[in-house]
Amino acid sequence: MEISAISSSLLQQVSNSATQTGDAVTISVMRKALDIQSSQANQLIESVAQSMPDPGSRLGQNINIKV
Repeated sequence: MEISAISSSLLQQVSNSATQTGDAVTISVMRKALDIQSSQANQLIESVAQSMPDPGSRLGQNINIKV
């Protein structure tokens, strides 16, 4: 029985499981970051919409006449 072959395969299995765990954590963090970004984008759009004046309140108030 060769010990180096066992330890090599064991290290490979441990490495694979660590990679899978690392990938799962990376995907989870990325999903959370995208959720936060989406929320912030919605807040920004709402704040811009609220800060703009109603165009109906300003239209037709002034008449420019040039002779």
